Amino acid sequence: MIVIYIFSFLAVYVQVFFLVTFIEKRREINIRREDIELPEYPTVTVIVPCYNEERTVDVTVESLLSLNYPKDKLHIVVVDDGSKDGTWNQIQKYKDHPQIEIIHKENGGKHTALNLGLDHAHSEFVGCLDADSTVHPETLKRIISFFSNPDTMAVAPSIVIRDPKTMLQYAQRAEYD
Repeated sequence: MIVIYIFSFLAVYVQVFFLVTFIEKRREINIRREDIELPEYPTVTVIVPCYNEERTVDVTVESLLSLNYPKDKLHIVVVDDGSKDGTWNQIQKYKDHPQIEIIHKENGGKHTALNLGLDHAHSEFVGCLDADSTVHPETLKRIISFFSNPDTMAVAPSIVIRDPKTMLQYAQRAEYD
């Protein structure tokens, strides 16, 4: 009998969760469409730690290269954390790119890849981006613009789930929108 109650509770809980997630009318966030011009463009390093990301790392790096930000102010550090697939081979094509530094290390976890990337960052601002993510071309300028407020210590961008395929991805998309 108690199993039925537990099962019923979980079933109702999941149904309510999905109902609230999909039906709830959330406030819309207005994305600034106008071009942002900063009074000055500080140097920025973006660290991309990757482990077994051969299928996605190219798109990530290309999205960083397409940022609307002065190329001489943007440094990208891609750290391969001992991938067992073709990630290292995939990022080799960027080895001669003036904005990109690629590093291969023995697997030690994301935190060790980020720390190694930090050792190679010599800029005013440092950010990180997972190797399965992409950025909008205006993202970096929008993020940097918040630092004009002296009380700002950190900025986190919004997350958008593109092309959801599973129920979980649809739930995440509804949650983040």
